[in-house]
Amino acid sequence: MFFVSFVAFAQSQKAKVINEGALVYKDADFDAPVLTQLKAGSVYDISLKTKGPFFKIRLKPGVTGWIADTDVRTGKAAATAGKPQDAGKKSPEKKDSKDNFLEKKRPRSFYGSRYRGPVLSYLTYNENTMGSLHTENMPFYGFKVEGPNTMFTGDLRTDAEFLFHFSAPGYYEKATGYPASGWIFITDFVFETAYPQSKWHMLTFGFGPMFKYSHYQASLLQNGKQVSYSLDDMTLGAVFDGGLAFRIAETYALRFNVKYYWEKTKYWGGSLTFGFPF
Repeated sequence: MFFVSFVAFAQSQKAKVINEGALVYKDADFDAPVLTQLKAGSVYDISLKTKGPFFKIRLKPGVTGWIADTDVRTGKAAATAGKPQDAGKKSPEKKDSKDNFLEKKRPRSFYGSRYRGPVLSYLTYNENTMGSLHTENMPFYGFKVEGPNTMFTGDLRTDAEFLFHFSAPGYYEKATGYPASGWIFITDFVFETAYPQSKWHMLTFGFGPMFKYSHYQASLLQNGKQVSYSLDDMTLGAVFDGGLAFRIAETYALRFNVKYYWEKTKYWGGSLTFGFPF
């Protein structure tokens, strides 16, 4: 394997990485799995010719990948990167230094993009309260942030969701005979794995911790009088997530997710998210 790699790069050229965090892909496709990220200023051997918008790059003996042509600069400036210049000579790089660092903007791959936006979710919410298990399908509204390089620096994918329901479940009124008010807050943080199916859609799976806080005002009839009670509950748990994401107009994202919440009780949820890139 080493010999084949050596022969393949016998006629190569030096290239300098010009974009911090430049992605190296497994194949010559922006939706291929990401192998690593490179630091700006580092120098590598790359192929003389491109395959589409990609150069083949040697990360180390026997390990190769593909890097976008807009993430590297070739030529003498790259070959002499890091080498001392003669004191009496002017660097030819200075003459057109502005041109050298003009970067052509390219769209990120769907896999490498990150999004944030509103989310609409429906949960088969349930609680152990008033002596039994009560269940109700309830809408939640919120905000989602997902993708690589969001909560952690690097290509680790995460999905953070913040959901609110602005009333008490209807089963409190049914049980007490009096209207109840309140709100529910649910948030989860999922470590996500994505499997690109094409340039325009991918499957996602993940799991992580969740947190729930609820606050209700309920009333009961005691000794002929209506007495109000404040009910607060705070819970930690886990969530398991599976989803299908679509890219729209090479910019936005539409995501469908199914989640299984595991806390004091267990319930399912489904959500729809419209994501804006950032």
